Amino acid sequence: MFLSAAIAHLLAVMSPGPDTAIIFQQSLNKGRGAGIFTALGIGFGIFLHCLLAISGISILLYSTEEARFIIKVLGASYLVYVGLKSLLPQNGISVTPSATIITHPFLIGLITNILNVKAFLFTVSLFSFINLQPNSLMPIIYLLYFPVTTAAWFAFMSYALTHQALGNIFEQYNTRIQFTSSAFILCLGLLILSQAIYGIL
Repeated sequence: MFLSAAIAHLLAVMSPGPDTAIIFQQSLNKGRGAGIFTALGIGFGIFLHCLLAISGISILLYSTEEARFIIKVLGASYLVYVGLKSLLPQNGISVTPSATIITHPFLIGLITNILNVKAFLFTVSLFSFINLQPNSLMPIIYLLYFPVTTAAWFAFMSYALTHQALGNIFEQYNTRIQFTSSAFILCLGLLILSQAIYGIL
């Protein structure tokens, strides 16, 4: 059971989504250190998701239509905010430091993951499938393994993105990559928002 859950988690972490996009954005915008802090924030977000799922709170939160709507809207709105904040300066609109609500990479990673609907649904689905026995050490193992693996994967991504061997390539296409990652975050947020409000897709 643990091996199946570990493989499912790894595939989910490696699949493109808000967390991947934010790692691209932070690593290429602010460097490896910011990328690693963002990865740690994402890992801590997964820890909270797992904690809520194991305790059953996530299932309660997601048990009503109103709760699902609020979760999706909050997550989508944050993605739209992050995407727009990165795109607007490139269009000649300046953003003052006082207008930036969240600046620390750890918090950016944490909030992005906490409001990541995919991460929320994955942990709820996974832990409803896993049969955790009372007085077992498995909940603690899951609480440690999933966050550490997640943080390690995204830290590796940040390292690879800022590695000297790839430096010239990313430096050459840096503007395009930043624009693409920011646009992806914005479009993903708008898509989730549209789905929540209009029930499309």
